[in-house]
Amino acid sequence: MTRDLHHAERRRVQQVFLGVALAIMLGALEITLLMPALSTLGRAFAAPELAPLLVSSYLFAMTLSMPVYGRLSDRFGRRPCLAMALALFTLGSLASSLVDTLPALLATRLLTGAGGGGLIALSFAVIADVIPPRQVGRYQGYISAIFAISSVAGPLLGALIIGLFDWRWLFIFKVPLGLLALGLNHWALKDLGHQGAKGKQDGVGILLLLLTGAGWGLAANVPLIAPALAGYQPLLLGLAALLSLVLVWHQWRHPGPVLPLRFLKERLFGIAVLLLALSEAIRLALLVYVPLGLEQQLAMTPAQTSQVLLWFILSVTLGTFVSGKRIARQGFCRPFPLLGGVTLGLGCGGLWWVFQGQEPGLWLYPALILAGVGIGFLIVACSIAVQNALPAHQLGSGLALMNFIRSLGGTLGVALLGWQYQGNGGGDWIMPVFLALSSYALLCLVLGWWMPDASLADTAKNDPARP
Repeated sequence: MTRDLHHAERRRVQQVFLGVALAIMLGALEITLLMPALSTLGRAFAAPELAPLLVSSYLFAMTLSMPVYGRLSDRFGRRPCLAMALALFTLGSLASSLVDTLPALLATRLLTGAGGGGLIALSFAVIADVIPPRQVGRYQGYISAIFAISSVAGPLLGALIIGLFDWRWLFIFKVPLGLLALGLNHWALKDLGHQGAKGKQDGVGILLLLLTGAGWGLAANVPLIAPALAGYQPLLLGLAALLSLVLVWHQWRHPGPVLPLRFLKERLFGIAVLLLALSEAIRLALLVYVPLGLEQQLAMTPAQTSQVLLWFILSVTLGTFVSGKRIARQGFCRPFPLLGGVTLGLGCGGLWWVFQGQEPGLWLYPALILAGVGIGFLIVACSIAVQNALPAHQLGSGLALMNFIRSLGGTLGVALLGWQYQGNGGGDWIMPVFLALSSYALLCLVLGWWMPDASLADTAKNDPARP
């Protein structure tokens, strides 16, 4: 009897991973796919200064749509909402391959991002529905491996396509993959995951969230999008800040908000989400500024810096595997929040020390590996802690809030470092940037020590197949 139950549970887990693995891969691949092709796309449309918007527009729409998908999936179920996200992603990719102007391409990138947010948020929600918090760590390493492979494959695949084919193939090749993911979602996730529940919808909150995001996006990029309105940028920033305050006030008052901010009052949830945001900021910053530092100090080529970063990416995966297996065995997250902060602090401090020399030397690799393992520890421990703390009926919106804050924190953290980089662009940027990274890691250490612990549940949150 017990063996039959274990076999049935293993089969459900395999179905879930089959249903969401391709969706996760597409969402992660899209983040980095266009990066090596931006200069070519800028020349193709005779607007090189606007080319970075092709990446930022996707990230903007992806981040903004995550909470919307989370709330809608709590109401209508995971499977139909994930199908809608895949349909938008595929339609946006197809439309991107058919346009002939940059404004039209930017619009289709927003459409693709509107689908991409659901690929990430809902895939994790489906996994959390079916796999108990205590056991999800066993599979976190596989999820991390998908992200790691996609992170490495994105720039390589983008460079290969743009070197051999027309730029439109950057978008065309995703269409059959999106259709395949739709088919897997329809077949593999049937009768699995949360099926939906009645509740009051937060239409006003969704509208406010979209208006606030659009306000910040327009205010931040108005010199590029509409140079004639550049003088009104302070006014636009003020209006965006006012919309943000109205959004927060509404979300605190609504009984079923799209952004369940009340969860942040809980110490475990708030600290875990903040740790995820900080670790994401460090992860993205290392992927950006380590290659820049190596190119400046050692005159490395992009191909050589990618080989160095491979050690970092693989160490993140190693950290998720080790911590996930251990957490599943012991039934609680300690000591990995603290251990992750310590390891990450040693890694970032080591990178700051390494880059003080004229040539980084071999100590670069141990520092990168320590930083990657620390990030892996934090990703698993904090994600499992959040999943364990959320009520079943708000699992989708709660996990979407976690991913929203994680993505937003990573973006803001890298933006702060970007200001330091631009302010010291003459060649003296390395020390301020890596010192700031070390301070991020030190804050992770403090928060990891302060984060409380709780026993992990042995039952899944929303698995209809479970008796």
